[in-house]
Amino acid sequence: MSVKTISIRTAADGSYSWERSFRGTIRAIDFEIGDLSTPDIDVTDEDHSLTLLSVNGVAASTVYYPSTFLEASDGTSAALVGTAMKGATAFPFIGTLKVAVTGGGDTKTGKVIILYDA
Repeated sequence: MSVKTISIRTAADGSYSWERSFRGTIRAIDFEIGDLSTPDIDVTDEDHSLTLLSVNGVAASTVYYPSTFLEASDGTSAALVGTAMKGATAFPFIGTLKVAVTGGGDTKTGKVIILYDA
């Protein structure tokens, strides 16, 4: 397992944005609120227009477990035998990872920590 820590420091309007090329299977996203003021947070794959996480008015530090449903070649959900996640799997990622925060307050800080398999 690997960890990517993204330190957030909002602008005067309460926004923050970070993006980088990223490869790996994302297992968890730990959001540490710090002194941010109930922000909205989006974690996306900009290259493929996919959303891993989109939460609004976050009031406490929280760990999120983004997942995606497996699909058969015809676009239907594939059956997974013996999984507790009922067809969901950890989020494989090949693209540009973007973290965007809005409404976080004037020059406030927090962290997004991504746990992933490289």
